[in-house]
Amino acid sequence: MLLAGCGGSEGPIASGPPDEPDRVTFEVSETRTVFSNGTAAFSVTPPLAASEQATCAVNDMAVSTCMVDTDSGEIPFADLGPGAHQLTVEIRSSDGSDLVLVVHPLEVVPVNVVVYGATPGGISAAIAAARAGQSVAILEPTRWIGGMMTGGLARTDVGARGEEIIGGLTAEFFERIRDAENARGACPGGQRCRGLHRLEPRVAAQVFEELISESRVIVERSARLTGVLKNDAAIQSVTTTRGEVSGEIFIDGSYEGDLMAMAGVAYLVGREPRRLADPPDDANQLAVQEDDAGATGYRVPIGLFVDPYRVPGDPMSGPLQFVEPRPADLPEEGEGDSRVMAYTYRLCVTDDPANRIPFERPENYDPARYEASARVAQANVQQRNADLADVMFNPAVTLLSGNPDYSKYDLNGGGTFSSDMTAPDLNQSYVEADEAERERIRVAYRDYIRGLLYIWRTDPRFGALNEKVDRFGLCADEFLDSGGWPHQLYVRAARRMVGEYVMNENDVLQNGRRPPVADPVGFGAYSMDTHTVRYLAAPVRWPDGSTRDALALEGFWLVRLPDAEPYPVPYRALIPRAEDASNLLNPVTLSATHVAHSSLRMEPTFMILGEAAGTAAALAIELQQGVQSVDYGMLRQRLLANEARLEN
Repeated sequence: MLLAGCGGSEGPIASGPPDEPDRVTFEVSETRTVFSNGTAAFSVTPPLAASEQATCAVNDMAVSTCMVDTDSGEIPFADLGPGAHQLTVEIRSSDGSDLVLVVHPLEVVPVNVVVYGATPGGISAAIAAARAGQSVAILEPTRWIGGMMTGGLARTDVGARGEEIIGGLTAEFFERIRDAENARGACPGGQRCRGLHRLEPRVAAQVFEELISESRVIVERSARLTGVLKNDAAIQSVTTTRGEVSGEIFIDGSYEGDLMAMAGVAYLVGREPRRLADPPDDANQLAVQEDDAGATGYRVPIGLFVDPYRVPGDPMSGPLQFVEPRPADLPEEGEGDSRVMAYTYRLCVTDDPANRIPFERPENYDPARYEASARVAQANVQQRNADLADVMFNPAVTLLSGNPDYSKYDLNGGGTFSSDMTAPDLNQSYVEADEAERERIRVAYRDYIRGLLYIWRTDPRFGALNEKVDRFGLCADEFLDSGGWPHQLYVRAARRMVGEYVMNENDVLQNGRRPPVADPVGFGAYSMDTHTVRYLAAPVRWPDGSTRDALALEGFWLVRLPDAEPYPVPYRALIPRAEDASNLLNPVTLSATHVAHSSLRMEPTFMILGEAAGTAAALAIELQQGVQSVDYGMLRQRLLANEARLEN
């Protein structure tokens, strides 16, 4: 019998017997693409039988081979001009009696704004440019959009007065989140949700998808950056694992700053030195001096004294896992280096038995990896008489679960040997690593955190923590394709651009050392906040009066804004120096020192700056100017018209 389907503007149509699911599914379901050259992957379920054969075509031109295996295939296409095209997969039995025909419509669309990274900042930039009349594409290296907002960050930080700075597209996003959660009855007592910034990752994903669809932004998933073509200072095109894309303006929305780096823009990784002078010689030196920059100096964690060696008291046995050996030169306060703060996975967890995936023993579980955490726990009990259930595991309530007697929670790291982790072969190697090494690091973080939660739940050395952790688990209704585990590694700090204006601590604190910002495009409002940068063995004076090595940490610090006062972010911090790139904007790995970026690194701030970047991109195209020449007065007028907050 003949079973046929033909594609239309609504997407691919796969046909099969009424009692069976459609057999052919294209990996990329969008009907619009920016790639004139590339490959369209598809899967076949159930796989081809020995008696079946698949053939493929592009615009009725046969493709010689398209099956990679019996259950998957790829249709290569090349030099497709702008306009409508068709990709066809035909499965026929050897006797010709059965036919499955799938036609996937594909429209090649030229774009003039190209955004790399579907993070909240990247999405905001893309939507702003599209709403300003530009044709826009987002190139996302993974299969998921939304970055941390859809990747586990269910309780985002904005600062004590953060709601004062949120307007425009960012406010619209959070209002839609709140409306969706209210409709679900997710807030206690049946009341309207008050806070803007508690969310479910799945709802955030839904809202982002709606905003993207409404603005007609093209999203190309699994399109990881592999190259950048420039003509002098202008980026001409980018190459990805799925093809090449040209544009007029490019925006780096990635957490790592990969587009910026590959385009040859100057950047830094790590911590600038403190540069203290006594006193500073002049106003210029005072403007760049950061009193909190550099290393913090090592110390024992929260007053706990813990032996750092595998065999206690024996340095020859080597340090515990994730503890660096005692360095020849111990870290001094204020010195600079190339280190970044700890990474983690931000987990969405619940105490709802009907929606809980227990923290089970991972396949490669090794309890020796968690010896440092066990010793910290024992020291908490013995030296501080602490309740481990209170001090080591405190997920923050977000919204009600499906059963209103229970809740969902955001589990963040921060304590010593918590789900946060830093090590030379983990976050310290991640930024400049290739994709294979980054994936190894992501897997290592997943394995580490899974094992940590399991040992906290089961090992009697953690006392009351066992019972508390046992009440929780991953949310079964989140991240359905990965067993409740989030997609996005929490990359808190990576590259930072050296742009037209480098924001520093003095801008954040607004302490008068620098002139007021003349070109604000948004605000930051969170404290300067850096998680642990390293664990090491270091000599300290113990309570018994002896001096010997102990577990020490370095880099953890928090400096609150005076009066919680939001601070302006200049447009110049979003643009590179003209000689580096004339058509690139960067709202995420923007131009800032590590101290300033530790405050700027919040998702609502990235969204605010993303909207400014997208609006500026549209202006630059309209006026046929480089991004450095965009008139701030015109940019300000457009941002205000879109209800951005530029005054506080």
